[in-house]
Amino acid sequence: MELLQFADKAELLKKTEIEKIELLAFFLSYYQDKKTFVLQEVTSILVELGAPISNISRLKQNISKSRSFRRIKEGEYLLTNPAKDRIKQRYACRLNDEQEIETQGALLDEMLFCGKRGFIDKLVKQINHSYEYYCYDACAVCMRRVFEISLILAYENLGIQDEIKTNGEYAMLEKIVANAVCNNTLNLSRSKKEYNTIREIGNYAAHKVMYNTRKKDIDDIKQVYRTCLEELFYKAGLLK
Repeated sequence: MELLQFADKAELLKKTEIEKIELLAFFLSYYQDKKTFVLQEVTSILVELGAPISNISRLKQNISKSRSFRRIKEGEYLLTNPAKDRIKQRYACRLNDEQEIETQGALLDEMLFCGKRGFIDKLVKQINHSYEYYCYDACAVCMRRVFEISLILAYENLGIQDEIKTNGEYAMLEKIVANAVCNNTLNLSRSKKEYNTIREIGNYAAHKVMYNTRKKDIDDIKQVYRTCLEELFYKAGLLK
């Protein structure tokens, strides 16, 4: 990824001074394989981007106080691994340009649902991309898959996954849903009454002969789908 593309995706120019340094240090580490960065180099990049640092002495003091950095020698710093992980997780959907799927977030809010697990991020983006490009069968199948994954992760987070297993393997989604809607530990809200509708639209798209999912089929459930998914993300510990 090029610097200008990175700056745009990360909305770098809207950040505080210390956040700008963090993001540029991450860019140099992640995309240019530089283990350390020289502060003068980073501030020069900011000048080129049209966001010069007004007070270098203050910036150095803030860097020395921040847990995101470790001083190597005068003017040279290291972005710590926890800081890298935090940035990578927060901006996962925006910064992953490997087989990148461009979307407008028409169906699911990527800022809400992405950045939790890499494999879920890809599926969420596929949901939005397929919806935006009229691939409604593909959209419905991906929606079903994310729904099933979220249910399983919720059970695992609560330590009750054995309730939806048979001979050590997870049951089919129909049986998982049947358990979920009456499971006291999972303790779902009233939206659980729509679980079979969500399951069926994906089933129809994947298995029903001579059936094509239409936009209206998705639109009819997209609000309740988002609500159900958000609740499951909380149950799964993916949202706090």
